Amino acid sequence: MPVPPKLLRRLLLAPLVALLELALLVISPVMVVVAVLLSPFFGGWRPGRLVVIVLAVAAYHLGATLACLGLWVASGFGRRMQSDDMQRAHYAVMRWFVGGVYRVAVRLARVEVVFQESEATHELLSGSGRPVVLLSRHAGEGETLFVIHELLTRHSRGPRVVLHERFRLDPLLDALGERLPNRFVDPRGGDTEVEIAAMASELGETAALVIFPEGRNFSPETRRRGIERLEQAGHDRQARWAREMQYVSAPRPGGTLAAIEAAPGCDVVIMGHDGFPTGLKEVWELLPHPQKVEVRLWHEPASAVPSGREEQIDWLFAWWRKLDAWVQERQRARGADPPG
Repeated sequence: MPVPPKLLRRLLLAPLVALLELALLVISPVMVVVAVLLSPFFGGWRPGRLVVIVLAVAAYHLGATLACLGLWVASGFGRRMQSDDMQRAHYAVMRWFVGGVYRVAVRLARVEVVFQESEATHELLSGSGRPVVLLSRHAGEGETLFVIHELLTRHSRGPRVVLHERFRLDPLLDALGERLPNRFVDPRGGDTEVEIAAMASELGETAALVIFPEGRNFSPETRRRGIERLEQAGHDRQARWAREMQYVSAPRPGGTLAAIEAAPGCDVVIMGHDGFPTGLKEVWELLPHPQKVEVRLWHEPASAVPSGREEQIDWLFAWWRKLDAWVQERQRARGADPPG
């Protein structure tokens, strides 16, 4: 489905979404009462927890959307939108939204988040003066929100991401994605690598370019398709590596290599995580139980990144194999069955 023009999104879609969220909040007392009455039949207060999370997301989303409208007016109806003050204000809105949703979800879903990172990695992310390219595993519901939260609130980094064109249908993502240095791409006709290179070449001292080399959330099916893609292209060695990896899909090197070429002096941070639910069904099943999400950050200095294209592809696969081994250790410790 094509995305409507900007004027239609602003004048029709955004007010409609805001009214729906406002209506949801108006009837929230009834929703909470119904959820409380239903909760004993589902165990763990699942309906109650879920309804409160949904209402919190709606409230934060509505507040952030209205804040973006206020900033548009304050910027002279968009004329000063690219000024430093406006950029900082929009990142503050994003931080408020992401932080609020994160805190509610973690508290009500009873999630413990455990970080593992070296001192050098923490200093790199928390310091200023050095832009960063962050490569993350792509698996689980809510992980993108978590990555953005990690950069914005824990390290005061301004994340830059490539967004699918369909996210313009969300008024908040449409505004923040357009006003901050992100890119919207339609994979059916856009050039994602060109957009990533453009963002990488413009990275500021406190920016972090976020890339998910796997392209989409891990599943046995995406893993299988990744292996087939490599085999059909004649990349036998990389296909063999991909078959050995059980918990990650084969990385697509294009975006990562485009970022490294456009910003050769950037250090790289690799983010691994384990414990995110794999779908809405698992979210429902896990909701009443204590959960643990483990996060590991590795630091790769720019000097350690190879210069040749083939060597860079091998380097990326080597990191993904290491990432797969780390996730496998976590899964075995929890007694989980291999995927698929």
